[in-house]
Amino acid sequence: MALPPVPLDMVALAILAGLGIGLLLLGAGSLVPATAARARPLWPVFLTEIVIVAGGLLPVLAGGRVLDVALFLLAFRIVREATSVALHRLPGGRAGALRHTVLPVSLAVAAVSLGLALMPFAGLFVAGAGLVLTAALAWRIIGGRVVALGIVAELLVFPVVPLVLFVSAARQEEGAGLLLLAFLLVETYDSYALLGGKLFGRRPAFPTLSPRKTVEGLAVGGAMLALTSLLLGPFVLGWSPVMSLLVAALIAAAAVVGDLAGSRLKRASGVKDYPQVLPRQGGLLDIADAWLIAGPLLVFLGSLA
Repeated sequence: MALPPVPLDMVALAILAGLGIGLLLLGAGSLVPATAARARPLWPVFLTEIVIVAGGLLPVLAGGRVLDVALFLLAFRIVREATSVALHRLPGGRAGALRHTVLPVSLAVAAVSLGLALMPFAGLFVAGAGLVLTAALAWRIIGGRVVALGIVAELLVFPVVPLVLFVSAARQEEGAGLLLLAFLLVETYDSYALLGGKLFGRRPAFPTLSPRKTVEGLAVGGAMLALTSLLLGPFVLGWSPVMSLLVAALIAAAAVVGDLAGSRLKRASGVKDYPQVLPRQGGLLDIADAWLIAGPLLVFLGSLA
């Protein structure tokens, strides 16, 4: 399945329209007596969502050096969060000493990710070699312990490799529209899954890895994702309904995979959230984990056209 190019301005307008729809739905839920008690506390979450949308939308629209700086900051922050959480698994004294290495290791991985991922997807073999060198550097800094090497390998699988793919996708101008489309669809899925879970959630979908996600919430998120894709695909992007639904299914799967990968790292380390970057949202990896998977996936499908 190859995806045609997507106009960047159309996706940006669709993102703003999505915020407007969410505003109307949350407003209606706040006024209806049956749902008001659950809907009104979601207003701070909605305002935080506006900040997230601005942070994802504006750098891609600006492009150039602004995007480069934003990508580096994204890479650095995500790797730093993941590393600081993973180090909780080491013995107390060792972990305490290793916290002083978090910053240089994070900088090294972020710099390699950004520098090598400026190439198209065909250059990923070179990027992989760079990541191996980064792992060797990290192992050297950590001291060559087997448990530490396992942590470094785990961090390379997630989030570093998805991060390299993401940065590579973001640096392809023809893929910017698809990258933002992935952002729109992921945020639609996550936001309505959260709303549906708050209003109707009863049964946990993943009790061990992500206990706050419910079957009802995921169903609401999936339904709204399919509806959004059906509205955007045929009427805005010129896609067939079948392609639109396939994209919705891929985004839903990618969002779940990204979220569970991020949750697994926290659970394995006995940590509830990554170091907080926004109130009520946790760390940047809590926010961007699904986009790291879904964004490169759509851009890659677009490169097949």
